[in-house]
Amino acid sequence: MPASTPAIAATERFPPASRRGPSTTALLRPGPPGAGPAARPPADPGFDALYTAATLCQPAPRRRRGPTHPGTACAEPRGLLLRYTALLLLLLAPGLWGQETLRIAVAANFKPALEHINTEFSAATGITLRLSSASTGVLASQLRHGAPFDLFFAADAARPRQLADLAAPGAGPPACYARGRLVLAGGDLPDLALPQRSLAIANPLVAPYGRAALQVLERKAFSAGAGRKLVRGQNVAQAFQYWHSGAVDLALLPAAMAPAGAVPVPASWHEPIEQHLLVLGQGPTVDRYLKWFRSDRVRSLILDAGYEPCP
Repeated sequence: MPASTPAIAATERFPPASRRGPSTTALLRPGPPGAGPAARPPADPGFDALYTAATLCQPAPRRRRGPTHPGTACAEPRGLLLRYTALLLLLLAPGLWGQETLRIAVAANFKPALEHINTEFSAATGITLRLSSASTGVLASQLRHGAPFDLFFAADAARPRQLADLAAPGAGPPACYARGRLVLAGGDLPDLALPQRSLAIANPLVAPYGRAALQVLERKAFSAGAGRKLVRGQNVAQAFQYWHSGAVDLALLPAAMAPAGAVPVPASWHEPIEQHLLVLGQGPTVDRYLKWFRSDRVRSLILDAGYEPCP
């Protein structure tokens, strides 16, 4: 056979098959025993990318590294694995990019109820809902500094109104979605006048329920307890943890988070706790979620969680 034929050129260029092992193509699509590497597979967009990458990695002459170890231009197995992994991620990425996601900021008191509501919505639609929870004041500060949320479930009306300039075009002003109730966990209302009974509340500077709790404690009937140990949590969830762990005797909490047997605090003892929703994002996904949230089904879930309907 002439030296210029492709067969001899391949023989001269590469080591014998016994030294090289099966080709990458053969490993990807093996043919019958003894048949050697398989023919080019039928068109398949996913397999084509891997097939092309594999066939690009063929042994080629390179400067010898030593007297007995000739180099090759083919990547080592670890390099091949990294290439295949990167290709697979590229093939799968379009599906991930197309996944719908809503980013929701929610006051700590409403998080448990919203998680339950969102579970039903995600199961029905496949839309991913990502919650970020903190006190209303902390979340409002994050929004003012550019936090990328689509919805803001606050525990008051004041902060959503202050952020109304961030609302999505055509979204309208913030609207009430629930009214909260304050309760006392761990004792009876007269215990608020006993200085020896320690108490946990949420930070009144950033948490509306903490502000309501402070208004209750400022009543003349409870002035005798002014010298008590008063622990302020960053939010109502932390105030609950202080009480639940036994660190304090009493806690003024949202009814939605309190244990059975907690004593309701008369609503006339503090300002109304009207919780408002600010719509920041726009688009079909936001519209679909709002339609669900304003449904009769969700209204019943909110009432079951311990909230009262808006006026």
